[in-house]
Amino acid sequence: MFRDKSFRQELWQIALPVTIQSVIMSLLAMTDQLMVGQLGVVAIAAAGISAKLTSIVAVVLNGLASGMAIYAAQFWGRGERHRIPPLLGFGLALGLLLAGALALAVGCWPQQAMGWFSQDPQLLSQGAGFVQLVAISYLPQMMTLLYSSLLRATGEARLPMYASSSAVVLNVLLNYLLIFGHAGCPRLGLTGAAVATLISRLVELAIILVTLYWRGHVLAITRFDRQWGLPAGIWRGFIATTIPIVLTELLWVMGESAYAMVYGHMGTDQLAAMTMTYPLQGLSIGLLCGLSAAASVLVGQRLGADDFSGAITCARRLLRLGLAASLLVGLLLVVGARSYVSLYDASADVQLQGQWCVWVFALLLWVKVGNMIIAGGILNSGGDSRFVLVMESLATWLIGVPSAFIMAFWLQLPIHWVYLVLSVEELVRLAVGYWRLRSRRWVRNLVATPADDAVPLPS
Repeated sequence: MFRDKSFRQELWQIALPVTIQSVIMSLLAMTDQLMVGQLGVVAIAAAGISAKLTSIVAVVLNGLASGMAIYAAQFWGRGERHRIPPLLGFGLALGLLLAGALALAVGCWPQQAMGWFSQDPQLLSQGAGFVQLVAISYLPQMMTLLYSSLLRATGEARLPMYASSSAVVLNVLLNYLLIFGHAGCPRLGLTGAAVATLISRLVELAIILVTLYWRGHVLAITRFDRQWGLPAGIWRGFIATTIPIVLTELLWVMGESAYAMVYGHMGTDQLAAMTMTYPLQGLSIGLLCGLSAAASVLVGQRLGADDFSGAITCARRLLRLGLAASLLVGLLLVVGARSYVSLYDASADVQLQGQWCVWVFALLLWVKVGNMIIAGGILNSGGDSRFVLVMESLATWLIGVPSAFIMAFWLQLPIHWVYLVLSVEELVRLAVGYWRLRSRRWVRNLVATPADDAVPLPS
């Protein structure tokens, strides 16, 4: 696979910057978690709930961004770059509506939002202000996500990486100053972490926007009244592809939220133990998500250029690489789990539960990465989003969520056993997704118009 110099160059051009960006953002989350972790178990759990609320916003917007990137990549491969700005104009309008509504809801009713995950009065009281401030960051997060997705689809993956790197450095510095009150700054605790996150998000977005307009990039919109010039057939195909992606992401995050509700109602100690794994989960997936991004872009560009055999070959190479890399990362997690959980100011029992949860995640990492590359990258790149919607939602809601409730509340198993059993849905999803990959039914050109006499839009 690495003897193909052209493929290798394309892979590193997309995958490496995305990986670096994701790892940096995961390190940001880990730094937040470890610094907040010095404030005690309640603070750890509050940060975990806030992360879940933020993830709801992120995954819904990621569905929108993914749909935009699928079409942008195929337009790019087809040489129709002037078609890309209309996607951005539409995405920003819809993203503002979605992110604004969620920010308003969480900002106005923080305790009610947190109440979905825990009923601990102390946790709800201490975490409300933190959650309110973080909610404001949903808007710059939305814009950064959409711009970054389209930049990667057009082969410009370095700018989001540079912006994220700057944001991480700033966030770590502000955390140090505002959480603990160093260098004459007020000691704000959890509130300081939220303020640091908000400022960093704003700076990250500013770097991207200033750079785009300074360069006169194709994504630097100057006339919004010209941002809707796509053929009606393309718009219909875009909506038909994107809505299932958004629904898939929404149903998935609702499933993840259901899991978090189970953890939270098992007790604050159990929630804190599971929360310890979130930074490692983010870091591990971040190390490997560049392959999923590369699959979406590289496979999509080949489909847009009608190079179907090249798209299939590219997909297979990326899947093999992802599985091999995830096995290696999983092994490293198993070895380092005990040292990692010891960094938290928590009881020995909570640390032990957290260690077992890390081991479960490490055991199943290769399955998660396989699903990420197949469903999130390869199948969606050909507009097979309706199949992905059915596959993922049924696996989560018919297997994962019922298993979690049975294991936690009926059998009353420890949290690591609950986590292990509910993860069986990942194995089912991988088996079905791999079958779909081999069927080649996802191989379609989405941006061909009837005059092109190419592969038609999905019905």
